[in-house]
Amino acid sequence: MLQAGKHAITVLLRLSVFTICGLVSAYILASGYESIYNRPLPFVNTIAAVNLTDFTGVYRLADAATPKDSYFGDFGKPVTLKLPASSLRLDIVSAIQDGSSWLARPSSLQLLVPSPPRSGNIGVAFLYCRSGFRTINADNIPSAGQNIFMDTDQGWRYVYKVVAAHEYSDTEMYVPSDDGSTGKLIIDCYDASSQTNIIVEADLLSVQGVEE
Repeated sequence: MLQAGKHAITVLLRLSVFTICGLVSAYILASGYESIYNRPLPFVNTIAAVNLTDFTGVYRLADAATPKDSYFGDFGKPVTLKLPASSLRLDIVSAIQDGSSWLARPSSLQLLVPSPPRSGNIGVAFLYCRSGFRTINADNIPSAGQNIFMDTDQGWRYVYKVVAAHEYSDTEMYVPSDDGSTGKLIIDCYDASSQTNIIVEADLLSVQGVEE
C-alpha cells in the first residue's frame, strides 16, 4: 500500500511538471507570435491595445504611423527618450496598427510623426505607450518646467521642456497648445485598468550633440 502511494505521488509530480512546462512553452510561443505578427492574444502581454481617441480630431494618426524620411528633419530618427523621473533611456520604436486599433509593447514608446519638420527639426513627435512604472503612471507624471531628452540615430539630442502633464479620461478629447512656431513633443500613456490617458506636452528648447 505504501509503495503504491509513493508511486501515485511520483506520477502526479511528473504530470505537474509536464503541465507547467507545457504552459510555459505555450506562453513563449504565443509571445513570439505577438512579437512577430504584431497581433495581441488573450492572456499574453507582449503587446496590448491602447486608446488614442483623445487625439483623433487633432492629428491624422494613421498617416503619421509611416512617416516619410523627410519628416524626421535634419537630425535623424528618434531612438531613445529619457524622462525626468528615471535614469533609464526608453526605446522609441515604430507604431503598431491593427485595423483601427493601436498596439504598444511594454516599457517602450511607439513613434508617430503627424507633422512635417519645423526649421529642420521634427515638427511634432507623438509618442504613445502603456502606462507603467518604467514609462509614465500616476505616480511619476512629469512636472511643468522639467526637461525631457530625446536622442536620434545620428547622434543628436532634442531637449524639450514640459508645459503640461495631466491624467484624463480616455473619452476626453485633448487639444495641444501648438501655434506651429516650434517643435512639439506629445506623450500619451494609456492605463487600461483605470481607462485613463496620461498626456505630457512639451516644447522644444534646443537640439544638441549627444556629447555636449
